[in-house]
Amino acid sequence: MKMKLTAALAAILCTAMFSAPASAQDHERNWENGTILAVSHVHIKPGMFNAYINDLNGLWRVFQEEQMKDGSVVGYRMWSNVAARKGEPDLILTVEYANWAAFDRGVEYFDELSKKLRGSTEKMRTLNIERGDLREIGSSFNLQEIKFKD
Repeated sequence: MKMKLTAALAAILCTAMFSAPASAQDHERNWENGTILAVSHVHIKPGMFNAYINDLNGLWRVFQEEQMKDGSVVGYRMWSNVAARKGEPDLILTVEYANWAAFDRGVEYFDELSKKLRGSTEKMRTLNIERGDLREIGSSFNLQEIKFKD
């Protein structure tokens, strides 16, 4: 019994000794926020891969390029999931934004951009409906880059 008590006390003492440095670690923020990455998973309908990529080469690409001119978009990319399993996206679209302010531009900004690039709001709506024949959007999410300060 005395030996078990001694072993238990030794274990508690060791735990206390090694956990003290962890609680005394430096908690200074040595990182900063970077860009925002918006990710969209796309499930392309059978036989429509080329048609959808060609569609993206039109409006989606032009929208990204236009927003790059005003500095809100840093870059954009398409990623093909070359061995997509059932339920996984065929294509992943990413758009890198300079900061969260890019999301606060308001409806007016995007309405004006749409009219400038493609004409009326009705025409944009029609194009979006037609795009639905090519694909289904799966999950979409945003990621915040974290960078070490050096």
